[in-house]
Formats: sequence, structure tokens, C-alpha cells
Amino acid sequence: MYEKLLSEGRINGCTIRNRVILSPMDDCLGQSSGEVTQRGIEYYANKAKGGCGLVIVGYVGFIGPEMGGAAMSGQTFLMNYDQRHAMSILAERVHEYGGKVFVQLNHPGRKTNRDFNQGHEPVSSSAMTPDLEKRGFALCHELTVDEIQQIETACADAALHAFRAGVDGVEIHCAHYYLFNQFLSPSRNARTDEYGGSMENRCRIIVETIEKIRERVPDNYPITIRVHLLDGEGMDGDNSLEDMLEITQYLEKKGVDAFHFSIGTEQRTGTPEMKSGWRNEYYKKFKEVLSVPIYGPNEVKTPEEAEANLEAGAYDFVVMGRQLSADPEWVNKAMEGRSEDIRPCLSCNWCVNRVTADQAQIRCAVNPLLGREVDNLMPLKDGEGTVCVIGAGPAGVQAAMTLSKRGFKVKLYDELDKVGGTLNYANKPPHKDRIENLRHWFELQAEKDENIEVHLNTKVDEKMLDELEAMNPYAVILACGGTPIAPGRLPGIEKALVWKDVLSGSADIRNQNVAVIGGGMTGLETAQYLVERGNKVTIIEMLPLVGNGIYFYNVRNDLRHLKEKGTVIKVNTQMLEVKDDAVVVKPTKVKYTGTSLAGIKNIAGVADAESKDESTEPYEIPVDRTVVALGVRPQTELLAELKRRFKKVVNIGDCNKQGNIGNATYEGYLTAKNI
Repeated sequence: MYEKLLSEGRINGCTIRNRVILSPMDDCLGQSSGEVTQRGIEYYANKAKGGCGLVIVGYVGFIGPEMGGAAMSGQTFLMNYDQRHAMSILAERVHEYGGKVFVQLNHPGRKTNRDFNQGHEPVSSSAMTPDLEKRGFALCHELTVDEIQQIETACADAALHAFRAGVDGVEIHCAHYYLFNQFLSPSRNARTDEYGGSMENRCRIIVETIEKIRERVPDNYPITIRVHLLDGEGMDGDNSLEDMLEITQYLEKKGVDAFHFSIGTEQRTGTPEMKSGWRNEYYKKFKEVLSVPIYGPNEVKTPEEAEANLEAGAYDFVVMGRQLSADPEWVNKAMEGRSEDIRPCLSCNWCVNRVTADQAQIRCAVNPLLGREVDNLMPLKDGEGTVCVIGAGPAGVQAAMTLSKRGFKVKLYDELDKVGGTLNYANKPPHKDRIENLRHWFELQAEKDENIEVHLNTKVDEKMLDELEAMNPYAVILACGGTPIAPGRLPGIEKALVWKDVLSGSADIRNQNVAVIGGGMTGLETAQYLVERGNKVTIIEMLPLVGNGIYFYNVRNDLRHLKEKGTVIKVNTQMLEVKDDAVVVKPTKVKYTGTSLAGIKNIAGVADAESKDESTEPYEIPVDRTVVALGVRPQTELLAELKRRFKKVVNIGDCNKQGNIGNATYEGYLTAKNI
């Protein structure tokens, strides 16, 4: 079973127990001193505990703010003995579980700002280039030759710190348009000295850094780099696939021990419709010309997919980031033949949005413990008795599973005929297979758990409460979700449908003009469902952007699909009235306090242009139907009666406060842990 996946691999002198590598992800688990925190240490150790062969610590800085070396808050650094000491603890914890660990050394270049660098200006290969100027990028400091060599030396010194800390290898981040890539890419490098122009010159900073590292560490110590398969941002100077084939062959001759590939397009961060193996055609071209190991992400979610890609000869190792965040026990479960028990990743990229937009510690929508491993090292305290959970959505099922681990008997009730709560609606739009995967996983875990008794098609009413009261439960958890929001004072609102009418199928709208009020996650999902049924949709959103709080590559991908179907997006627009054949709207400017626009700039280097509405007065948009998709408000009708009848009552998930899947699973876990 999974013969290739579970076989040993090797990178230079480092033997790795299987072919699974944790992708280096930004985690924001460092601290102001630059040392990795205990929280970060356990985050990585938990991956090794789950069977991962090689853990790569992502985004490790190696030079200070005076040289623009800080990319974000909470970043880990490797510049001094204290930071080395903290890293040695991380390495020891990973080794304790039989894993190996590399550190990824990164300088952000122009992909940072003064706020993160104590007022110092970002630096790059060039202050500006024609390609970047067209896109609206800001000027930055152009590095001098002396400064370039300082950066090379600092990177090499960090590699020595890593070696002395017991880290098994290093990776130089030369992708994702960070500093080393800014030298490599003609679209970002307009220099005319020895660090610009020809391919060899653009590679010089990487080659000289490798040489300086090799002077400091043993010959069998792995020095690897992360590069693009191709750039593909639509700039005149993008490195093509053929360019990267030439560059990687050149760098292999200069001492690179392995190549970790990414891709220089928006598709580098997988979205829900992407299938496993879609990058194989690229990987195989590099495999044909390189003799050192190659690896990279490929939208692998299951052991079966991982094995198939290895058998296809695409690469030497399987790289996963988000799927190992969703389930750190992925490898162990594969080894035990329990692939159906692997908690599925949604490719929602909430983990990435948390770090890049919110400037917050990494979290996962489906794994409530991600980034919180250190808080949950102690065994759960034993429980006794029965707990009734009303509502089998993400919050309710997660609470039930955690309660079961404590030893409680759980009675789980839901008025729907399937476990999943609102997942039963969210799985209806196109490309939402991964939502259904999660719903099915929750269903399977509840069915297999001997401590959980599931009661579907069961509405908890007055009579049912009498039955619950007779059980004398230890506690009752209300997780019945929310009810769709419809602004009650809006003229004509009674003429509108709500998103639930559409996604449940009770309102079958086809080949009509439809206004969708709300451009958040619920609105985008509703719009996608509608356009697949031949409708022409206009999305109306008061904020300056749609998809607020959603990772922007996911949003851009959704918008491409919608616009291909003729969807019109109206931001900074307020709905005033619903008529039989139109909606009345007006331009507006609301106070925006979200982080999404800053997140776009952090990732792409420049924020998307804000759309403008030429109108200044209210106007009508002709439509046949109007659908309100503003999310939900807590459904708390039962709460007061529950508190009157039972001693311990807690309401969680959307029943407490509107949120996303990640909010729901964590609240379910935390409540069940502490009740």
C-alpha cells in the first residue's frame, strides 16, 4: 500500500523516511525578538509526530529591518545565537518523532513595507522597471553591490546557524517574487551591472549565496532552492518555462542539491476546482533535464493521489501545506490504511488569508488545533454523563467529537436529513466538491463514533425538550445555526428571496436577470449557483470590494468565472428598494475597516483598482428577481427555554455569532473541551 509514498528518499546527505514534505508556509508564529516561539515549535513538531518525512520551516528571515529584511509581523529570524538556540529546540522536537527539518531562508525585497521594517524603505534589484511601473508598483531602494553582498553573507551566516542548530538542510526562497526572484526575473530586474541583464548575471546573487553557504557547511549538507516552473504574470519580462529549464540546469551545476518548484501565477495557491496532478506536465519537463531531486505542490489531498503522481514519475517527493494543516496525522492514517479518516482540506485558503491579510497567526478552517498545538498538549479531562447537542453543522459535530474523546455520551440532533448544517447549502454551487468532502467526513466520523448517537430529521420542540429534560444531561449545547438576514425596513423587501431559498432548490430560478444583494462569501456562492442555471446576475455590495475576508486569489478566481457568464459587480453600492421589475440603488461610501485590501497588496505587490460608479444619484437596475445574500443572524429562539430547564447551556457557531467554518469548528472544540 502506497509503496512509493512510504519509501525512503534522499537529498544530498539527508535521508528522509518517506516522500512527504511539509510545504513552507507563512505562519506568524514568531515573536518580536525573532525567535521561534514554543507555539511555533509545537506547530512543526506536530507535523513530524503525524508522520511527515521532512518539515520545512517557512519564511525565516536572515537580515534586519535596516536592509528591509522583515516581511511581516510574527516572522521567525535566524541571525544570532538566541534565535539559533530557539531553532535548535524546534529541530530537536522534530527529530524526536523521526522527522527531518529544513529552514527556508527568505528576504521579501520589495514585497514588504516600512511598517514592518522600523521605517526603513523596502529594497530590491531595481528601484523600478517598466513592467512594474505599468502595474502601479511603488518605488523602492535599489541595492548597491556592497549591499547585495551583505545580504549574501547574512543568508550564508543564517545557514550556518541552521546547521549548528541541528537543522538538516536549508532552502533559499527564490520564488513568489521575493528578493532573490526579483533578481532572477527580467520584469523586476533592470540592472545594467554584473547582477542584471544576462541569465548568468541575474542568477549571480543566488550562485554567490550558495557558494558562501557551502564554505560554511559540510559538502553533504543539503542546499536547496525554491523556484518557479514559470512566471506567468503577463509581464513582458516573465521567465517562461523554457527560461526556467535553462536557469535550473545552470543552478544545478552551481551546487543546488534539490529544487522545490512553485509557479509564478495566481494558481500557485490552489483553489477548490483544481485537480491533483495538474502540474505534472511541467514537473516532467524538469525531471527530464535535472539529476537532483525535484518536488513541489500539486493539489494532493489523498494518499491515493500522492501515490499516483509519484508513480507517474512527475517528481521525487510530494509537497503538501494546507492538507497537512487540515490533518497533521495524514501520513500515519495513510500507513494505517485509514485514508477515509483524513480530515479534508477545503482549499479555502483561510490559513493564508489569516497570515497575509489579517497579519495574524496561522489557523485552519477544519482543524481547530492548528497553531494552537501548544495549548492542547495535555490530555482532555475526563467527562461523564450525556451531553445533548442541538445542530449537526460544523460547530455541533466538532463539539460532539471532542466531547466523545472526553468520554461523554453525545446525543446529536438536527432537523435536516443529513449531517453538515449549512454545508448542505454551501456544497451546491459549482466547484464545491471539497465542501461536500468535509460534510461527508463529519458524517462518517459521527457514524463511526460509538459515543455519538445521531438523530436526523428531528426538530427540537417543546415536546422534545421534555424528553431531553428526562435524560438529565450533563449539559446542552445549542448549535442550530442562524437564519438568513433580510433587512426588514427596506421598501419591497417582501418581494425578495433569500440565499437559502435558492441553494436549497425551493426557488428554481432559470434564465432570468437576478440581483444578488451582498458580495461576501454567501453572495458569491449564490451568484455562482445562479449563473450556472442561465441567469444574468448583478452583485450589489456596499463595501469597496467583494469577497471581504476571503483569500483574494480565491475571489479573483470566482470573479473570472462569474464575469465569463456576464455577471456585473457593483461595489460601493447600497440597495434602497426592491420593486417587481427592478432594484433601486445608490452609490455609497462606507467606512471600511477590513484587512482584505492590505492583504492583496501584501501578496500581489499592488492592490486591485477600485471600480468606480459614474452615477451620483439613486438609479434603477432592471431585474426579474432579487435574492438577499447577507449571511445569517443567530437563531436563538430556544436559548432562553434551554437555560430555564438545564443548568449548563452554551450556544455556539452561527447560533452565537455569524462566522465562517473555522470560527465554528474552533468554538465547537473549545466549548466541548472546557464544559
